Amino acid sequence: MQLVVGAGLGIALLAGCGSDDDKSAQDKYCEAGESLESSVAALGNVDLIAEGTDGLEPALGAVEDDVKELRDTASDAATDDVNALQESLDNLGSAISGLGGEVTAENVATLATEVQNVSTSAQAVYGTLSDCP
Repeated sequence: MQLVVGAGLGIALLAGCGSDDDKSAQDKYCEAGESLESSVAALGNVDLIAEGTDGLEPALGAVEDDVKELRDTASDAATDDVNALQESLDNLGSAISGLGGEVTAENVATLATEVQNVSTSAQAVYGTLSDCP
């Protein structure tokens, strides 16, 4: 039986043109938010039983990269939500580190909870993207 942690998020496609220097902070924030949706969906779709931390760590890294971009471009109104997402990511990272490379039923449940917490925190960030096209 395969255990897949699903985040149930839609994957957004990035459609941008021009260089990053030509984009406003708002445009960069919106693009990072779109990328975050895709990255969180990928994180939620990691098969923890089959892939273990080998699948989880790169997916986590992609989300962390998106959060860094969000943090760099976020307005003051979005800062709290982005910080809460970062805290969720930190908790997931700690859970991964605490595994010691061994995936058991118990720690799969813990990881699944932490992945869901990241997804929930990301949902709050998506709410800050209301000014995005």
